[in-house]
Amino acid sequence: MSCLNKVFLVTGSTDGIGLHTAQRLAREGATVLVHGRSEARVQQAVQQVQEAGASAGGTARGFTEDLASLEGVRRLADSVVKDSPRIDVLINNAGVYEKGLRKSQDGFELTWAVNVAAPFLLTACLLPAVTERVVNVASISAASSIDFGNLQQERGYSAHDAYSLSKLADILFTFELADRLARAGSAVTCNCLDPGTVNTKMLAAGWGNIGIRLQDANNEFQVATDPALAAVSAAYFVGGRRTRAPSCCNDAAMRRRLWGVLEEQTGAVWSV
Repeated sequence: MSCLNKVFLVTGSTDGIGLHTAQRLAREGATVLVHGRSEARVQQAVQQVQEAGASAGGTARGFTEDLASLEGVRRLADSVVKDSPRIDVLINNAGVYEKGLRKSQDGFELTWAVNVAAPFLLTACLLPAVTERVVNVASISAASSIDFGNLQQERGYSAHDAYSLSKLADILFTFELADRLARAGSAVTCNCLDPGTVNTKMLAAGWGNIGIRLQDANNEFQVATDPALAAVSAAYFVGGRRTRAPSCCNDAAMRRRLWGVLEEQTGAVWSV
């Protein structure tokens, strides 16, 4: 798809892969809605994205909210829709890796709150405004199974387990939303991806600097913009290629169960 005159919301886009993706979009002439939780960092990122897009007509606007709060997610959605009633592509990029157990304002384990509950609620709030694609950032570190009795790390905290669980949940959410969109006859697609093993703050925190350069991290941009993917939905991409997701993601009953849990946790109301 051409990015010219298209509107992209990229959550968590003040640094790392989110900022890199936002800058690439702006270089293609897109309007990028930059999001972060620090006003100063948001404004700095907006300037960086605008500079990247100057020669192509790309622009940027900033939004500051903490996705660890469900109320913050709702405020973000309200602010975005007031600013831009049409969002061509929503990229749920924001994510955290927490070395120790922390709770969100709503009482959820923080990794779950930011990586799972927030994109679920934000997408529900913004879906009526989305015209083309929802892109969720998952990971090759996703778990292979989900224990509904340990979603909040009740049995003892492990940073890697919490992160892996959150990324499996993102894939399950992606596939279920894609199915619901298709059954509703919507033209909007929903896909997810591993962004690559990239030297970001998150990688350094969890695994060390063992990845590729940030400027080479283009998987997210590809899934958000590749014209060949215009009609592709319910897909998981690794290294730019469609890849088999963990087998449990094909379990419709499991997907629906998680959807119900997240509806109860977030109070999300869906249009599909």
